[in-house]
Amino acid sequence: MSETSSSDALFDILVDEGVVIENGTVALTDDFEHRWSIYYDTYASITPEAFAESIAETFHISRDEALNSGVTRAGFSYYLALRAHLDGEYTEGELGLMSEMVAEVGPSSPVPDGVNHLSDDTYRDFLETHPACIVSVWKRDCEPCEAVAAKLPELRAGIPDDVAFAGIDGDDVVAFRREFEVTEAPSFLCFRDGEYRETVTGAIGTDALVESLREVYD
Repeated sequence: MSETSSSDALFDILVDEGVVIENGTVALTDDFEHRWSIYYDTYASITPEAFAESIAETFHISRDEALNSGVTRAGFSYYLALRAHLDGEYTEGELGLMSEMVAEVGPSSPVPDGVNHLSDDTYRDFLETHPACIVSVWKRDCEPCEAVAAKLPELRAGIPDDVAFAGIDGDDVVAFRREFEVTEAPSFLCFRDGEYRETVTGAIGTDALVESLREVYD
């Protein structure tokens, strides 16, 4: 196919090659999502330096170019998963375009609806702007996360009104997890007077979680 293949033609390829399924709504196939998750789990946990080296090697660019490329771990994982999954021969440009299309379809953020969603580019500004805040960490396919998310309105009602609340995708926001040594989800990192105070995990149950969070701000 040519470098200028249309979006419609590329979407048809994604359907024909079993990447997405179109049945009223568009979603990733289970097979492709599983393949993507394997790559994502690998690249979500490596250092920024190692990630840049992987980008440089894959796209035959310098390490400095890789560091400034803007390629995300999720996007890179989509690209590699497509390259491994597709049977046809496609150019690097076509794979890149298809990666962007798949990213728009594929798994939504685990951060619950209505929660301010932070990224590695925005969390520092949020912390500077909100000296009293809680940053929650969520992951996909996480039963404790789903259990806590179901009771999130109750949890937030127990937090003082002047404490800002935000969330991150634990798989995607790697710099935040590394800076604050987050290893579990859901986790709730409490900041007061502009300083990190404590991390409370959702494993203790909703009632105990609310009580623990309130103690930080009493």
